[in-house]
Amino acid sequence: MSTLADIKAAAERLPSEQKQELFLFLAAKLRAEGGKLPEPRKFSREQIDQWIDADERDMAELRELE
Repeated sequence: MSTLADIKAAAERLPSEQKQELFLFLAAKLRAEGGKLPEPRKFSREQIDQWIDADERDMAELRELE
């Protein structure tokens, strides 16, 4: 494989477990080479609470379908 397109195409064909292994390998390589990783995302408590509330509503709807 000589191009990024070839590598991407091959990665698409990997099972999920191997995709995760590849991701962790690349992240470790970037870290070792001093590559800058994205800053952690920050969410307000209000945003998190809204997501939890929405998830709880969705779960309640799913349970009603059973």
